[in-house]
Amino acid sequence: MDYTNPPRFEAMTTGVLLDRAFRLYTSNFSLLLGITAAAYVPFYLIMLTIESRLSANVQAPSARLSTLLFQIAFMVLWASIAFPIAGGAATYAISERYLGKDVTISEALRLTLSRFWRLSAAQITATIRVMFGFLLLIVPGILWILSYSLAVPAILVENQKAIPSLTRSRDLVKGHRGKVFCILLVISLLQWIAILGVSMISGMIFNIESASGGVLNSATVNLASIFVTPLGIVATILLYYDMRIRKEGFDLEMLSRAVTANAKGVPATPTLSR
Repeated sequence: MDYTNPPRFEAMTTGVLLDRAFRLYTSNFSLLLGITAAAYVPFYLIMLTIESRLSANVQAPSARLSTLLFQIAFMVLWASIAFPIAGGAATYAISERYLGKDVTISEALRLTLSRFWRLSAAQITATIRVMFGFLLLIVPGILWILSYSLAVPAILVENQKAIPSLTRSRDLVKGHRGKVFCILLVISLLQWIAILGVSMISGMIFNIESASGGVLNSATVNLASIFVTPLGIVATILLYYDMRIRKEGFDLEMLSRAVTANAKGVPATPTLSR
């Protein structure tokens, strides 16, 4: 990426936003991959270790129940720890790159860890509300997914607290849920197709009926997820910027002030256009 000529801050159509997300993903691939790997790999290693032990006792009557409970517990921990760290660090890193500044993986992770409890609390709260929404005939759950999709950028760029970040995200998305839905749908489909393709190839290589083959297949799929996850994070960041540009006249100078204040631990209040 050319740091001396960062992208212009402007309202983006769906096509432009997707194109810019791909460009940012590819031009910052090593940075984003490093951030995601740092957040995800420890969890995946723990998961594979436990999964291999459970697979060894697959004949035990309680094996299936233990596997199900483990998977649920792992997803909860992943959603409340690994994903917020990866999303937060990537948000800060891409914001710095927009300013034409270089940023290291350790710098992005360090700042994100200082906001960890806010990120985790926001993610847990949003997940609980979304699960409740899906129990209410699915549609409310989908609407809440869209409404809370910008909570992580609100915390990292604006230094919002956990619950206010959800309110802030909802206010930004309001009136543009259709666009957010299209962006997230396209990205999710691309990620799903990529992971499904890797899973099918892995299934052809490894004997997934055996314990070792199943573990190797899971490891391959997990590795693929590390590669495709950053694309969704970048798209979410761009959606956040797009909503603020449209509603508040947010520009590069405002981003610079917000990121600088955030790095110093100073709350960055939203700036409304006149």
